[in-house]
Amino acid sequence: MRKEFCEKDGVLITYTNDNVCFEDTKTAESILLSNDGKILHSNFDDKKNQFYIEYLKQIYPAITTYRTLDSVETA
Repeated sequence: MRKEFCEKDGVLITYTNDNVCFEDTKTAESILLSNDGKILHSNFDDKKNQFYIEYLKQIYPAITTYRTLDSVETA
């Protein structure tokens, strides 16, 4: 099940155990990235794709913390 990480500057960030999604809430454009930063789906341009790949690297530790908390919550 997809969980919400946060919404910042009009971008909704959600995650599962396998991937992270960044969705522009105004345009509905999105990028779906695997945990290692590979693009699984995107309708952003190359510049935005690269931005979100780099952004994932910055926030990935926090997302893994959320995943850990999710697993504790269900245990």
